[in-house]
Amino acid sequence: MNIAQQIVGVNERLGNFAVPDMQGTTRMIFDTFDITSLATDQTTTFFSGVSAKVYPKTNLSQNRFEVGESLAIQGFSVFNYTSSNLTLATVLNPQEQYRAGILNFYIGNQRVCKDLEIISYSRFNIGEAISPDSEATIFRLETPIVIPPQIEFYATLRWAATTSLNGISQVLTAFGTGTLLNTKQTF
Repeated sequence: MNIAQQIVGVNERLGNFAVPDMQGTTRMIFDTFDITSLATDQTTTFFSGVSAKVYPKTNLSQNRFEVGESLAIQGFSVFNYTSSNLTLATVLNPQEQYRAGILNFYIGNQRVCKDLEIISYSRFNIGEAISPDSEATIFRLETPIVIPPQIEFYATLRWAATTSLNGISQVLTAFGTGTLLNTKQTF
């Protein structure tokens, strides 16, 4: 089954039969969490408080899509953000001083992605890195996760840190194929 069929199938199971007539698109959504103090094993929540934020902290106005919008998440990425720099998040010490990134993703309070380790010093090379000296912080999913319209979603990222990350912000992105409302026809 291809991604378009998966988006249509999920929406039709929820009673939304208009999705095949929507405009297809490529989309990336993101949310930012400002780290002021990070304790060991702290969990941060992304996308749930986006209505109180503005761009460039997020590109969403709420944590659910409008009518006609949906997204088949094909991957996640994590970025470090400061006022002067935006870089892919990396392991700060190759001797495992810093382990981070146990991701859980929820749609309608149902966990659809469980304990996905997207940042760590690990013997498994399952993500993508920007250089041989950095760890994988872009993770592509084997099976896309479909977010249908009008259903709230959020993500949690559990950090197990022994190094201070204070003063930076973490940006979580979800990207993939989506749909946009099309009141006339598809192009």
